[in-house]
Amino acid sequence: MIYLVTYDIREPKRWHKVFRFLKSRGLNVQLSCFEVELEGRELDEVIDRIIELIEPLEDKVYFFPISAAASGLITKLGKAERLNESKVL
Repeated sequence: MIYLVTYDIREPKRWHKVFRFLKSRGLNVQLSCFEVELEGRELDEVIDRIIELIEPLEDKVYFFPISAAASGLITKLGKAERLNESKVL
């Protein structure tokens, strides 16, 4: 399933760690927004890793699932990119 992952990380060092981690897993669609394809246990593994990287009392991370039906309805304008399968682990 594809997830839209958005975050608000207060400290730049933590922000950069989360950014690098998510960039290794999916498509960076905005500065703090990623499109990531995760199947089965992968979602739990990504969540566990992000929990290690953030400060829960200061930072926010949201995972919005995008169903297969809805993903076909997504409209991308401008320099629109598709989720690059080679980036998905």
